[in-house]
Amino acid sequence: MRRGSAKPIGTVPSPCVLICRIEDGYCTGCKRTIDEIRDWIIMSEYEQKKLLHELQWRKDNEPSK
Repeated sequence: MRRGSAKPIGTVPSPCVLICRIEDGYCTGCKRTIDEIRDWIIMSEYEQKKLLHELQWRKDNEPSK
C-alpha cells in the first residue's frame, strides 16, 4: 500500500494547530506526543475522542512558565 493512500479509521478532525515543535516530549501546539501524532490516523473514533479529552487536561494543567 502506498503511503498516504490509507483512509483514516476515526472521523474526528486532527487536533493539530500547525505549531509543531516538540519540547519535553510534547508538541507545543497540540500537546500530543510523537506516538500520538503518528497514531492519530489509525486510532478509532473512540480513541481519538478519548485523546482529545486528555489533551484538554494537559492544556488546563500545564505549568505556568
